[in-house]
Amino acid sequence: MAEPTDAWDRFCDELRRAGRRILDDDFPVGDRHTAEGYRYLGRLAVFALQSAVEFDDADVPAFHRYDDDVVKWGGPNADNVYLRARVRPDAVYRITGRVDGVHELIISVHEGDMQLGQYGVFGEANLAQLAVGRDGSLEVILGGEPVDGNWLPLDERARYVIVRQYLVDWTRDVPADLCIERVGGAGLAPAPITGPELARRLDTAGHWFTSSLEYWRAYLDGVATRQPPNVVSPPRSAPGGATDILYGGGIYGLAADEALLVTFDEPSARYWSIQLYSMGWFESLDIANRQTSLNGAQAHVDPDGRVRVVLAERDPGVPNWLDLDGHHRGMVAYRWVWSSDAPVPDTEVVGLEALRARLPAGHPVVDAAGRRAAIAARQRHVARRFRR
Repeated sequence: MAEPTDAWDRFCDELRRAGRRILDDDFPVGDRHTAEGYRYLGRLAVFALQSAVEFDDADVPAFHRYDDDVVKWGGPNADNVYLRARVRPDAVYRITGRVDGVHELIISVHEGDMQLGQYGVFGEANLAQLAVGRDGSLEVILGGEPVDGNWLPLDERARYVIVRQYLVDWTRDVPADLCIERVGGAGLAPAPITGPELARRLDTAGHWFTSSLEYWRAYLDGVATRQPPNVVSPPRSAPGGATDILYGGGIYGLAADEALLVTFDEPSARYWSIQLYSMGWFESLDIANRQTSLNGAQAHVDPDGRVRVVLAERDPGVPNWLDLDGHHRGMVAYRWVWSSDAPVPDTEVVGLEALRARLPAGHPVVDAAGRRAAIAARQRHVARRFRR
């Protein structure tokens, strides 16, 4: 039984080294950042162990939810429910469920994760491309010979199927009810875990954990190096991401009495959003208890067709405020999805006292009661989405 014992020791050593690594000066420094860093390591460990140990069976697959409001990795979208399942290219799989509660979804077949150098995306489809029953029922076949109806091939390098569900109306939308099975494998139980197999999975989890920590820190540093602070990049597709998603963003840095005004033409997109992330960890800021994200159904659009978003520590009383939650330096990112255009946002740092003068006449005012009501609605939605 030495093999799993040694693998467990290696995994624990990876955790211990990571706990020292985040104290280096290329990670955020300060008591709060350190506390958030250790929390982040715990979240990464949960993700790594669940993915590699509990959900790594391509013969008896199951969808694994990740990147929710607690377990965060790699800049999750506040409006998504993410699912993934292991597959193997020589098998055939069936995805079934109800999708009538979601705004949209993307099903895509992937090589693996970006921090492992696995960028391949071998096929994808969204709801507009899939046949859905009148009752919201969906069936998709993965792999094997092409079939009539909803079908996606499995490339010889395919290891995961990923589902991104878009919940845009936070008062109404609910996650899809989806499951996956290997064709011919329904009703079968997985083989009992063996020592060598557990050791392999633990080593996979340790490698995933360490690679994630370093990759996303370097990614954020790269964003900060490529462009000036408080400026966002033009929209573009990302390696390893879905082809229908255009991303843009930049690193903000603001004093307590400053705001970053981000202005753009409303994109002609079936979905768009803008949100905040932490430095070092690339986690979404608190999506339930603070307004740290906005999508096209939530944001105010001025009569001139422009969207004006304000990043600030203190509430400036505007509808499109993104709350920094004490993160005076972080990343702001936007997504244009299924968009026929690609507007590039403008940015301007302004003093909070001068902000109102930079907004159009008639731009709405949000008082404390209105803000509290908006946050209460967010809390209820996140509870329905992730706690039911």
